[in-house]
Amino acid sequence: MEIRRAIPEDYEQIIALQLENTPDKLSEEDKLQGFIVSSMNTQQVAAINQALGILVAMDGERLAGFLCMAPSDTPPPRHPVVDAMLKTFPEQQFGGKTLQEQRVFVYGPVCVGKAWRGHGIAKKLFVAVKEYTRANYDVGAAFINDLNPHSLAVHVQGLKMTALTPFNLDQNRYQLVVFSTAE
Repeated sequence: MEIRRAIPEDYEQIIALQLENTPDKLSEEDKLQGFIVSSMNTQQVAAINQALGILVAMDGERLAGFLCMAPSDTPPPRHPVVDAMLKTFPEQQFGGKTLQEQRVFVYGPVCVGKAWRGHGIAKKLFVAVKEYTRANYDVGAAFINDLNPHSLAVHVQGLKMTALTPFNLDQNRYQLVVFSTAE
């Protein structure tokens, strides 16, 4: 399994994998394994990759998973959930400081293909993202919809991220989870 930064030739597979894992494409049973809240097009994938980056897990020529990263100061337009999360940063404490006082990047979405789940791909991507961001960022921050308990368990129990104060947007509650890039 190779973990590396995405290249333009990967974008088609990234888009296909994320589209396979949006709630409207999944059965209720499959949603229990996690899902991605939003869909990205080629231009959005390219912009994310050019800004901070997308890490991919490649099994030969096949995409096993991906993880997006964006600077928290990326100018609008941003996904409304990202804006709602960023508004909470002045009140959110981690490591003895507010998130607003730290160099924070937005972690996610992250997605592992069905055939590769349970093989440690998320953990490998997580280790790589810490190494990739350590020099320029203190903290990674992600949001997880309360309707996605599998993702919350993977991130908090499996990857040992810290859950902070949840926030709401449009009838949905989101967990804010963070991690130090130094650990």
